[in-house]
Amino acid sequence: MRIAALATGAGVPAHDFAGRIAEVHARAALITLRDGWCITLLGSELGRQPRGISLDLPEGISLRQFLSPNAELAKRGGVIRFAESTLAIDLRGAPNWRSGIATLAFDCRRPAVAKAYRTAWLALERDGRSDGLRDTADTKLDELSKAIRGRDTAAAARAMAALIGLGNGTTPAGDDYLVGICLALWSCSATKAFAAALCPKLVALAARSSDLSGLYLQEAARGEVSERLAEVAVGICAGGSDDVVENAIITALSVGHSSGAAGIFGLLNGYAACAETPFHASADSVLAPASETAVRPIATPK
Repeated sequence: MRIAALATGAGVPAHDFAGRIAEVHARAALITLRDGWCITLLGSELGRQPRGISLDLPEGISLRQFLSPNAELAKRGGVIRFAESTLAIDLRGAPNWRSGIATLAFDCRRPAVAKAYRTAWLALERDGRSDGLRDTADTKLDELSKAIRGRDTAAAARAMAALIGLGNGTTPAGDDYLVGICLALWSCSATKAFAAALCPKLVALAARSSDLSGLYLQEAARGEVSERLAEVAVGICAGGSDDVVENAIITALSVGHSSGAAGIFGLLNGYAACAETPFHASADSVLAPASETAVRPIATPK
């Protein structure tokens, strides 16, 4: 069976490669390449991802029907073939996808952006799946926000190290939160230089996590995140309507049990810490400038 690739994400090698299947699920698989690099195979319904190959995988077809853990594979002439399998993935002609987050410019001084940010907060609060991370890591999250506000690279790296691997699952909530933080840093004009300085430290820290989570952390540090999470940032930065922002949030929240929620939580907290003009979200306003005496520039709406 030959399946066409719909897109290849940032970090998928353009050259020939070889490796093996590390994990296989119904609609996704993790591949470890011989050089230690990891990439993923993804059904199109999972959205485009950095280091991911988005597949035109027919509905009802499971990758488990064709692939087994530890099976060898190789890409030659633009086609990936697998040992003892009839499956072949044709990469020829597949466009290379980038999230484009570095072209965004979050500006909370724009009323439409402030309103979109508020809409996103309320949608996340209604979902409630970010509450667990908020309850278990509140001090660590505060330390990271403080370091970002102060543009303190060393302190930010220490705070990030404390969040790596925090939580259960293939991509722990602490890691997902850091992906959202990176998205905020790269998509806010005031912190792009800070993001570039912090990037190598997070790439090194990513080695402490699982293969899959480490992959996403490394790419987020370099300015690439999933399509679904990027669309939330796009909606906020453009000052999108309530429907646009809420639909983007709903789509991003569908990733894993709590991965999407943790990523959005990191993005929103990150924007508050990145902003040159401190602000907070309150139940009575869209976004109000924080006073000089405010203890914390951000308070999640209740």
